[in-house]
Amino acid sequence: MKKITLLLILLLGVSSYSQEKKFFQSPPEKLTVLQQAFMVMVGVNYPEFSRPASIVNIYDDKKQIAESYLEYQKPPNECDDYLIVMQSDSKRLDYELNYGARNGNLTVKGSIYLVDSNVYKLEISTKGKSKNFVQLYKNGKEVYSENPYKGLN
Repeated sequence: MKKITLLLILLLGVSSYSQEKKFFQSPPEKLTVLQQAFMVMVGVNYPEFSRPASIVNIYDDKKQIAESYLEYQKPPNECDDYLIVMQSDSKRLDYELNYGARNGNLTVKGSIYLVDSNVYKLEISTKGKSKNFVQLYKNGKEVYSENPYKGLN
């Protein structure tokens, strides 16, 4: 019984170790051609995201880009803190912008998508703990906006 238990534990350990993916992070580097092309499309309609200073790529065990983190000289939209991630296919940019107390602890989460030749931006803003605002843009123009507090201060 002890041998079976020991073999089972060993088998589980080896199989979980072999399934573990190994990732490594690059130092800050320049954008690839595909990443640059995507950022040009984004920059036409959303210039606040257009000029990253550098990019930190996360590579998988096959040395392909799994995802990328963008770094800027000045934070986009003068936010206090930000996290901007480009997906590996260079067709989606996810971001989170945090503004401090001077803006009522505003958090803006969103994604910018490239679909054919159109650039879509979906943005959800949360002010405080419960005020949510949703906006959808297509090629820089607002298509949909949901503001349940419109007209209220």
